[in-house]
Amino acid sequence: MDTRQAPNSIDVNGPVSGASTNHLTRFTGDNRKAWDAIAHDWELNQSPEVNGQAEDGNDMFTQCLLPVLDELVHWTEGETVLDLGAGSGIIARRFARKGANVTGLDFSQRMMDKGRERYEKEKDQFPGTIEYGFIDLMDVEGMVAYMQKRKDALGEAEDHRFDIITISTTLKSLPSLEPIAQALPAMLKPKGRIVVIDLHPAFSKPAGHRGMEIFEDPSTGKQQLSTYIKVPKYLNIPPCLSEAVRGQAEPLWVFHRPFWSLMEPFFKNKLVLDAMREPAFEGQPDIKQAQSYHNFQQTPMLLGFRLLHAPV
Repeated sequence: MDTRQAPNSIDVNGPVSGASTNHLTRFTGDNRKAWDAIAHDWELNQSPEVNGQAEDGNDMFTQCLLPVLDELVHWTEGETVLDLGAGSGIIARRFARKGANVTGLDFSQRMMDKGRERYEKEKDQFPGTIEYGFIDLMDVEGMVAYMQKRKDALGEAEDHRFDIITISTTLKSLPSLEPIAQALPAMLKPKGRIVVIDLHPAFSKPAGHRGMEIFEDPSTGKQQLSTYIKVPKYLNIPPCLSEAVRGQAEPLWVFHRPFWSLMEPFFKNKLVLDAMREPAFEGQPDIKQAQSYHNFQQTPMLLGFRLLHAPV
């Protein structure tokens, strides 16, 4: 079997040459329903109190995702930001605090409502602005129509495209990458950059599974924790259900892609890879919770990469 025939859309019964429209619609509808159902719990989970103040994002965001995002984006004053899959607005608020005018687009109205509520409460703290709107990242025509509407609203005096496009923890929930890969080039200014951060394709679910062993050090008599990531399958993994928040009411469909399958749709649409990072937790391990990702510091939890327009 030629493993390079594994598609970007994978049927629930296994790899196929292409998923039907009905399957894609079903997956998208299920995930929208799930995000609407967990919006409240997600916002609570992503705003833990640290030293009496609410953090914007849990430890995965604050320690792994956001630092890499800042590094790869390298925002400068005056640059516009588009956050695709904006959810409740963690990334949008990050850049509005810096002074950016941010557009956050998502398909879950309840998630965006959480973002709007928080923005209204805190907007006096932001030198920048946030505007939320609906987008279906599986609908090329809808994305084209959105950009045309933006162009009409801004007029000829201002470039309607964006300097920066961020896509965080979103691609793995898309049953196909072809629509977003086709739409992105027309959304991005000629010298703009796209930064994507998601669960690592090899070391995070659904490919990577955490393993732990407790053993006694014979030289000290003390118990030791040894951790590892087991990857029983990597090239072809069917869609599977997963939880973004432990115990959530509705699980989410996630779609595994090996590296080549993750990157190829963007390369085909004349985007090139410019930088890549693989962040993991650092600092003190959490021995009391053996399964914590804080105990897996040599295996990256996330993959971040930056895309640019291909040179003409």
